[in-house]
Amino acid sequence: MILGLSFYNCKKELKNQNEKVEIKAEKSETKKELKFSLYNSTEFELRNITVGLPDTSLTYDKLEKQSQLEWINVKSAYHYGFVRFYDIKNRKYYIQPIDYVGETPFEKGELKFIIKEIDSINQWFELDFEYKNN
Repeated sequence: MILGLSFYNCKKELKNQNEKVEIKAEKSETKKELKFSLYNSTEFELRNITVGLPDTSLTYDKLEKQSQLEWINVKSAYHYGFVRFYDIKNRKYYIQPIDYVGETPFEKGELKFIIKEIDSINQWFELDFEYKNN
């Protein structure tokens, strides 16, 4: 009976130690985060927006002219990526990167994609970025 009680206490103590280790791991992971946002610096309203990042795809209904979306946490992103949207006349605009060979993704800080200029005749736009390493 004493042996069984000792084994139970030892097992319980190990379980508590494992829980402590897991909590520490979670805290260290939260330090390393990347915040992402999209800014529309143009005079056009954007609709049905999709942004493709390495680990996720973000979709938004619309983005008013001269406005920015809320910051969200993502695992990583490059300084450019897949971006697609439609204008109010339902014309499609997109940028599709070929690859990221030789590029290093951002994994912490703040990354903002900026839609700068839109050419509605050729359905073209300029994508820029701002990055702050906090």
